[in-house]
Amino acid sequence: MADLTEAEADAGGRWWNADDVADVTEMLAARRSRLWQVTTPADLAVWVFRAPAPSPLDPAPVALDGEWDTGLDEAGREAWALAGWVARTVVPDAAATAGRYWILSHLDDAAPAVLRLTVGVLEILGLYETGEEVWLRSHAAPILSAIEAGAVDPQEWERRGIDVADDRTRTLAEDKVLLTCPDRATARWLLRQPPVIAGLRLLSCWVAAGPYSFEGRYRPEVVARAWQASQLLAGDGLDALTGGGHGFDRPYTGAATTGDQPTQRSFDANAYRAGVGEHDRLCRSLIAHLSRSRLAAGSGLAGVHVDLAWRDVDGHQFIAEVKSVVGGNEVEQLRLGLGQVLEYRHRLAAWGVAVTAVLLVSQCTDPDWAAICANSGVLLLTGEDEAAWPAKLMTAAV
Repeated sequence: MADLTEAEADAGGRWWNADDVADVTEMLAARRSRLWQVTTPADLAVWVFRAPAPSPLDPAPVALDGEWDTGLDEAGREAWALAGWVARTVVPDAAATAGRYWILSHLDDAAPAVLRLTVGVLEILGLYETGEEVWLRSHAAPILSAIEAGAVDPQEWERRGIDVADDRTRTLAEDKVLLTCPDRATARWLLRQPPVIAGLRLLSCWVAAGPYSFEGRYRPEVVARAWQASQLLAGDGLDALTGGGHGFDRPYTGAATTGDQPTQRSFDANAYRAGVGEHDRLCRSLIAHLSRSRLAAGSGLAGVHVDLAWRDVDGHQFIAEVKSVVGGNEVEQLRLGLGQVLEYRHRLAAWGVAVTAVLLVSQCTDPDWAAICANSGVLLLTGEDEAAWPAKLMTAAV
């Protein structure tokens, strides 16, 4: 964290000023806390009034799960995304303090299931996985100050169905408000308002500096799932959905042949290991090829489990499904790979992400497959024809 820029100070001048930052610094400095091992009261006071933006996706507090959306419908994915985005946006030093000063709970025994973000002793956020109703606890001071300055229109909040009530929980009882939104779309609108983010951050800073422990209650897999999902709501443009401008979710790490292996009767362990090795070789070949043009490729995109994803120099987004061809399985792998990359393209399109789809296979002896893929808007590349990749990729960008 750093001092506020002059532009930021000017932007906030209508409803807060330097005295407010100084007051928050003094308030937090009066608290003895292990939180000061990772930050300072002055840095947090500056952060409280910064624009509504999430902390970086990397580093993450725990290992991310590429299959975070397994079993979730669209409403469920959006609910997890919102929960993760709020945690990254309003919890102080969220990556460094997960499990110590805050937790995210998934109450799947409720009907419908509920996600709750708890900081210190307070539930800061609660929402149903199905999409109905979102509630937020906020410090009242920034919101009241913004209303007095005309930076917040209470009538607009009322028209959108946002309920503002005194919060009845005991901690800071006289200083809190409970904000209830009828749906996630309204909550996202509300969370774009800087005074609301300032109120949530101020409350989070205060309660995170308390002597609270979450040992036994912290579930890192829940935080990992929401953290991974949160990139879907990092903003309104393509960059927010595709790794903050990188064009992929995470670096490519390759695959290992250890662990569980297929159990069908025809399973051949040697063939399986050969296929995994060939898949990794193809991925690394494409990554190396792109790096020679100063392009970085990684795995996953907007939570969809693509093999590789990248952007070209003009910002066009690509995804690739990679299939190893070993032991005479060429047709099977081509059919499987084409189906997968079409599925991934469809899922990304649902999030508003337009991509060029690529199918990379070890070899293809049937010349008809290039036309089969092209008819579906998919570019076919083969490992044995790497020299042709630059021209094909250049002409394929959408």
